[in-house]
Amino acid sequence: MKRLDDLKKDISLINTVDWNLNPAVAVGRHLEWGAGWYCDDQQRGLASDEVSTYFAVNTWGEHPVIVLIRRTGFDMEEIASFRMPADMEKAFMKSIGNHRGVYELDPHIKRWLKGQLNVQ
Repeated sequence: MKRLDDLKKDISLINTVDWNLNPAVAVGRHLEWGAGWYCDDQQRGLASDEVSTYFAVNTWGEHPVIVLIRRTGFDMEEIASFRMPADMEKAFMKSIGNHRGVYELDPHIKRWLKGQLNVQ
């Protein structure tokens, strides 16, 4: 599994990231073929071989981690996983009431991550 430093070097992978895709829409697109109420026509899955790559925050472990996920049809692969700065971890967990789950990046984390990866 890749770490943040590995991602910084993998420009072709970074260029595949859909920065506006969140976990709920990705699941709707790939597992429910966009049948959810939250999917508009541009978010609906079109084919079983369609690929989506996106970041999410996973809070199921001891510490929240940022994960890079690739979905193709019913398959899901975690490509990268790494921690964010401690102050962001604390603020994020507070913002979600310390609940466990998989969440979309909040604006602060997204801005930090784009800066780390040199993405405009």
